[in-house]
Amino acid sequence: MKRYQNVEFKQKYSIELLEKFFKEYPEEKRGRKKFKDKEIQNIKQLIYDKIFEKGNKINADCIGQIKEKVDKELIIIKVSYFKNNG
Repeated sequence: MKRYQNVEFKQKYSIELLEKFFKEYPEEKRGRKKFKDKEIQNIKQLIYDKIFEKGNKINADCIGQIKEKVDKELIIIKVSYFKNNG
């Protein structure tokens, strides 16, 4: 079994635009909690789309180890792909 180990996917994120919007229109913030967490979740979804595209491109049979790391402005996801040699 061939292994593509620790393939790294990185994406920057910023909630600056959301914060500016809510400062200008504070009434819109009402009822919208955890918008930073939701923005991080949206970026992660985009990264996982790239991960699956890469898996299809290299004809991987499965995705193994997945490690997520969220910093202040950067999301890093490391993935290992496995490909059957047979």
